[in-house]
Amino acid sequence: MQRPNHAETVLLTLIRVCLNGGWTGSHIVHYIEPVFHHSSGPDAPVHAIRCPVLRWNGVCSVDYQVPSVALAMRMLKLLSRYKYKRCSLKEISDLLDANPTTCLRVLRTLAREDFIQFNPETKKYSLGPYLIPLGNRALELNDSVATILRELKSIAELTGFTTVLIERLQDNHLIYIGSEESPNDDVKISVSIGQQFPIGGVAFGRCFLAYDDEQQWPRLIQEGVLRSGEDVPADPETLIRKLQEIRKQGYAVSHGELTPGISSFAAPIFDKAGNVEFVLACLAMTSQLDHEQGQRAIAVLVEKTRKLSEWNGFQHRPTNGPVFG
Repeated sequence: MQRPNHAETVLLTLIRVCLNGGWTGSHIVHYIEPVFHHSSGPDAPVHAIRCPVLRWNGVCSVDYQVPSVALAMRMLKLLSRYKYKRCSLKEISDLLDANPTTCLRVLRTLAREDFIQFNPETKKYSLGPYLIPLGNRALELNDSVATILRELKSIAELTGFTTVLIERLQDNHLIYIGSEESPNDDVKISVSIGQQFPIGGVAFGRCFLAYDDEQQWPRLIQEGVLRSGEDVPADPETLIRKLQEIRKQGYAVSHGELTPGISSFAAPIFDKAGNVEFVLACLAMTSQLDHEQGQRAIAVLVEKTRKLSEWNGFQHRPTNGPVFG
């Protein structure tokens, strides 16, 4: 069995350091020195290897990609989807368009560290047990997420709607990272934590895009990243006006865009620099929704996201405030 290469070893070491020690990115970079040196040599000990993946400029950024590490991450993301939760080597290789031998080596490395597990009877791979405490620790160590998640139950109770927390991924997709069902709903709306969907055609996504550089909006429309939903006309000028409206009033509303029959109300949470860090949203059955309930959900979301943004250190700029009605 081929041993993991240095990039894989460093990646697994970083993950375990974060899990066991609660270190931040700056701690990791300080101790592992994220500037690549060819002089490390093939037999250099792990602590002497300088990793090409990370560089610290106030935030962690990627200078360039280590293929085996990138493939390992793509494998984990693939197996995290319900449709592909159990896959054979051939299926993984085909789906990721990767060399089977390379896939096998990376899979065995991840399995040895319990990030992936292999069933010898079915010959299929699935996510491993170590990811469970890893995810829980990531939640515990992220103060912002933990604080917001504690508010979900309160919002669900105040609005009477299922409440979700959404984060933006780097590939212009969104992901559910938290959910709280309303205790009052006769018909429950459930979401799957970890479920991903495109950013452009839903109110959740427009809450992120509305606060991007507006000079990038035409490009996003042209590339199809920003597109219309069922209740949003498709022409570029109208889409841009919709984003301007969201930026002005501080929330977005949609009906049947992500799922037919489901309405959503969404508002952004800002970080200290004024970037949209997360979006809070309420989900309701459109057929059971009345105007008063919608206005209450908007008011609760706008107030809660304002307080959570302030907790993050964001100083709100003067606006015309929410527009109801």
